[in-house]
Amino acid sequence: MQDWNQLTDFEIIAEIGVRLKAYRILKNLTQQLLADRSGLNRCTIRDLENGKPLNLLSLIQVFRSLDLLSKMDDFLPGPENSPVLASQQIQRKRVKLSKKKVLDS
Repeated sequence: MQDWNQLTDFEIIAEIGVRLKAYRILKNLTQQLLADRSGLNRCTIRDLENGKPLNLLSLIQVFRSLDLLSKMDDFLPGPENSPVLASQQIQRKRVKLSKKKVLDS
């Protein structure tokens, strides 16, 4: 298992690229086919696989094209129920008084 905390940001990006390339090959897709499915340029796919930084939208498009979106909960689990979050959701919102009500007082 990878110790992600020991890697630099660029090493993490490179590892993501290696893993996405492995998924692409496992699905028997060329870079061009993946580019066509994701709506991206083949050079973007190549750059991603080679560990170059790219925008988050491109990464989501590749995840979707490789059927990896179902793994998002493993990748980034939702926050667990906590008393602090629950109390923040329950708290009433402040009501702003209109100028007319303030002047009438």
